[in-house]
Amino acid sequence: MEPFKVEQAAAPYQSIKSDYGDGLLILKFRPNQSEQHSTQLPPMRARNPLYVMAKPPPEVQAAIAALPRNDPSRGNHLLHVTLISLYDLHYAPPDWLLATIAALGSFAAAPFPLRFDRIENRKAVTLRTREPLAEARAFQKALVNHLLREKAPIMDGTTPEPHITINYRGDRLNAQKMPPIEWTIREIFLIESVVGKTTHIEHGRWALTPPRD
Repeated sequence: MEPFKVEQAAAPYQSIKSDYGDGLLILKFRPNQSEQHSTQLPPMRARNPLYVMAKPPPEVQAAIAALPRNDPSRGNHLLHVTLISLYDLHYAPPDWLLATIAALGSFAAAPFPLRFDRIENRKAVTLRTREPLAEARAFQKALVNHLLREKAPIMDGTTPEPHITINYRGDRLNAQKMPPIEWTIREIFLIESVVGKTTHIEHGRWALTPPRD
């Protein structure tokens, strides 16, 4: 699969790495030292990472929860698809969250479908597909490019291959096909994950609407 191209990072960020491997488009950015958001975050243990996510509706949550390889100890409300990893709020300057919320408020994109038809154990048990998920990948590209144009903070900037983790401990079982689990993504969430607390803190949600011509 060819990596999709991302527009050049706008100030205050310099692109320092862009590559593609194992289903990941990896974008690394650092602030220009002369700009407002010039704080360099230390390489420390994740505490409160911030993500843009999609979450399945209740009927899809129930279908996932019924899978034998799902971990029943985690609430259905925690099921999600990570669209982009942004930065760790624990270490970020206090104005970064407001800048991110403002940027997402002006983002426009059409709803898009997601469909998973495989269960795979990659250290964790995940729902995946071998299909290209072209609409989801195009959405991720548009979202990253929008955040860069708006000069919103991006310190991590990974856009994972869309998947849902259903058991973080893994089960060492083989990959298997399953009846498709699918839905249309109609809204996105800005979520702070509290590491070690099995907690999601929502900082905003936005309905997806196509851009106006």
